[in-house]
Amino acid sequence: MKMPSTRIRPAMPILKTATCLAVLAVATHVNASEGSRSRQAPLGTFGGEIAAPLDTPGFFGSILLTYAHITGVAADSGQDITSSTAPLGKNPIPSSVPLQTATPSKGVIPNGTYTLYGDGPVTFLNNQKVLTFVGGYQTVETYAGGHMTFLLQGSYQQQDRTMDIPIGFSVAPTPPPAQAPVVNAVAAATQAQITAALAAKLATQNMSISGFGDTQLEVGWIRHQDRLKIAAGVSVFVPTGNYDANRGTNIGYGPFISVRPGVAVTYSLNPNNTSTDWDRGITVAGRVSYMINGTNGDTDYRTGNLLYTEAAIVKVFGGGRWAIGTNVFHTEQVTDDSGTGIGTNPLVRYQVSGVGPFLSFKIPGKDAGFNLNYTKNFAAHNAQYGSYWQLRFVKDF
Repeated sequence: MKMPSTRIRPAMPILKTATCLAVLAVATHVNASEGSRSRQAPLGTFGGEIAAPLDTPGFFGSILLTYAHITGVAADSGQDITSSTAPLGKNPIPSSVPLQTATPSKGVIPNGTYTLYGDGPVTFLNNQKVLTFVGGYQTVETYAGGHMTFLLQGSYQQQDRTMDIPIGFSVAPTPPPAQAPVVNAVAAATQAQITAALAAKLATQNMSISGFGDTQLEVGWIRHQDRLKIAAGVSVFVPTGNYDANRGTNIGYGPFISVRPGVAVTYSLNPNNTSTDWDRGITVAGRVSYMINGTNGDTDYRTGNLLYTEAAIVKVFGGGRWAIGTNVFHTEQVTDDSGTGIGTNPLVRYQVSGVGPFLSFKIPGKDAGFNLNYTKNFAAHNAQYGSYWQLRFVKDF
């Protein structure tokens, strides 16, 4: 039974003085991979298919249903972003605003004598439901001992995002009683402007959207040699997805192309499922790929290139009908972002890892099967993170 490799893509200028603290929401232009997300899905992709002894030439298809529960955005430190650590917009977000007290005090208190400080956590929740369709063909003919494969993948997605930034304010230094009325009045007016601007920005984040995602095209080559299987290929991601540069919530990634060459290797320790040896029915697998991103034409932001590595182990049992295993992956940005869209943000890089189990079932007498996997993210830096469930149905024709 052949189960092809697939992926779900499970993503304002700073105003002067009072409003500069307001640009705190997770916006479209976030450094370290635009939107703190990537076309390289943050979940494992190996399943029970890595234990399949042979691939069948001809047409194949797959339907995937993925649920993503994204619960936070990590800063460069690995901790959740706050209003002062989120490098958003075209400039870093300040955590302090010098109070403009000169005019109301008639020059007695110069501007900047007192400073309003504001900081608070970012609560972030983005639930995604993705239905993905995959179609492909594997050649009967062999080339250099292997079969060529051609794949087309498209998806339809629905997202619900909610977020809030409850900011706590303070004024320093503490004004003396004679200056307190003027300082407190200016501080209150500044806070009101910040709150209003923040509410307007959050309105572009707290929304539900749906639409088609970006399209993936793939050409690959698969060769079996005894217990070893090698699969190499290149994927191209085309910007067909629902995208708006002025909106925080997006399904597509913007008008640019990504190219991802990669190779996967699987090795069966002991394909004899009826033996009594400890390694019977056990297969190990590894994958490495490199994603090269183009420049987003709407934002002039180019996300740095990404290195993806994944490993898995699976055990086949029940006469070859069942398989259980686990996989672990790591994605790391290896070049800096570029373009005018990053502004003066610090050059930090995207990173996320994940681990989780999977369970597969091959339908007896049919060239078809199911795979259910779960992935939990960890070690995230400058990235959205969460947990993912994915149910995959695969059929050879």
